[in-house]
Amino acid sequence: MSTPDPKTVPIRDLLPDYREQLPEVAARFARIRERPVILSIRGLEKSYGHGDARTVVLDRLSFEVRRREFLSVVGPSGCGKSTLIRIIAGLDEATGGEVLLDGQRVEGPGPDRGMVFQGYTLFPWLTVKGNVMFGLKLRGKSKKAADREAFQWLDLVNLEEFADAYPHELSGGMKQRVAIARALANEPRILIMDEPFGALDAQTRAQMQSYLLQIWKSVDVTILFITHDLEEAAYLSDRVLVMGANPGRIVELIENPVPRPRRREQFISRPFLSLKRRLAELIHADGAAEELKLPLTMRPCAEDSVE
Repeated sequence: MSTPDPKTVPIRDLLPDYREQLPEVAARFARIRERPVILSIRGLEKSYGHGDARTVVLDRLSFEVRRREFLSVVGPSGCGKSTLIRIIAGLDEATGGEVLLDGQRVEGPGPDRGMVFQGYTLFPWLTVKGNVMFGLKLRGKSKKAADREAFQWLDLVNLEEFADAYPHELSGGMKQRVAIARALANEPRILIMDEPFGALDAQTRAQMQSYLLQIWKSVDVTILFITHDLEEAAYLSDRVLVMGANPGRIVELIENPVPRPRRREQFISRPFLSLKRRLAELIHADGAAEELKLPLTMRPCAEDSVE
């Protein structure tokens, strides 16, 4: 029997199953499953209106996140990703189900949950150090203690030399590092990040992803990360939760087959590509990636076809 020509074999047949795990990956997930559950989502529902006018945003979501796990959430536009994390953060109320953090029901915002958003949410009238000190002082720390701890967090994100700068003097990536330091200074149990790098250029985004992995490695914190970028999810996460839309629901919760520590070279590895392919299949399963047909006709000046 002749060997198939790789040039004629579909890419899906050249990649392993995304559920296949190398021994070191399987061993790591076994260790993760031994850790305590930090966040528990049970039958979470969110809807608006009543009767025929009722719109279901989240439909009975249930999942758990364990200590020091990095969980990314991906899904098509309108699937309820931001609504989900707003409920977890205590900024919105569910209409059914519950959110438990360390076994305690979430009833509102709290310092046990740090938030980093896509938009730069720093206080423009405070210096970099002042922004990081803000939460520390609210927690009752003395100015001396808050000052000392702020420098420790700025050292972690490699911005101590910019302690006296103001937000308008910083680049986008530097602002997000300050936002991360400010969120972590309160020592939250979980860090919730809503597309934090979405507004950055490609090079800065790659740098911030690397920074985040280094920070996460150094701090006892669990991360819940919302993103629309499938490569970002595959690069950063332990597991990836895929949501579907209309209504928002869990389609699949995938254990990332890519070994740690993560490197950029892995973007072309077989486990990485198999995971990315599966994520694309799930997100575009409902026709989200169908080509948009525009009602265009050729203008008189467009005589030569670009194809």
